[in-house]
Amino acid sequence: MIPVIVSLGPLKLYSYGLLFAVGMVVSLILMRRRAVKEGFPAPDDCSDMMLVLLVWGVVGARLFYVLQNLSYYASDPLRVFAIWEGGLIFYGGAVSGLIGFIVTLRMKKIPFWRFLDFIVPYIALTQFFGRIGCFLNGCCFGKPCHLPWAVSFPHSGGPVHPAQLYEAFYTLLLFVCLRVRGRRARFEGEVGLLYFMLYALGRYLIEFVREPGLSWLGFTMNQWISIVMIVTAFIFFQARKSQGSARQ
Repeated sequence: MIPVIVSLGPLKLYSYGLLFAVGMVVSLILMRRRAVKEGFPAPDDCSDMMLVLLVWGVVGARLFYVLQNLSYYASDPLRVFAIWEGGLIFYGGAVSGLIGFIVTLRMKKIPFWRFLDFIVPYIALTQFFGRIGCFLNGCCFGKPCHLPWAVSFPHSGGPVHPAQLYEAFYTLLLFVCLRVRGRRARFEGEVGLLYFMLYALGRYLIEFVREPGLSWLGFTMNQWISIVMIVTAFIFFQARKSQGSARQ
């Protein structure tokens, strides 16, 4: 656990914030190179959309985390803004980020499904870096276990599943799979919708070894959201596939 990479008096460079920023920069560089090579989208649109997703996504992800931990933040409200310490939930960011994404694309008159297919692999790649940051920060760890790769954190009370690393390597694999699939996609929206289905499936499974949060009927809130996301994305996937077949 290395929550602070560098400390210079009152100035501190937090591992979570640093890794998240590195992920954004690496993803943006790869996106712009691909955009230049393929002719879509405009490189500057890549930068604009990453900024939109960053602002809208972080706000939504933080708000969702705070709502699930109201008792903690009620005693110290100013810590709500300490996002460099960790505490972002993907699903909150996904909803708010998608809203900002749609609004911005409409303003710029950029095809939604085509741009979604283009950007989702890099969202997965950014998540990889973010989860490594979670591991270094010591947040979002899993349930107690005694497996050979179990790790301990100051607040874990003993060896636990490194759930952060499970999700990190899953999202890295997802990045690779989506880039490969994108080269032979059959219809616009295929890669984007596959991302939502596959990420949600992975998150649903990883939740079984994570520290339980809010739950209902035996499943965590994140698992219920995963189920809804899988079903919704699958319905859109089939609809887009049918439309693609009808045009051929």
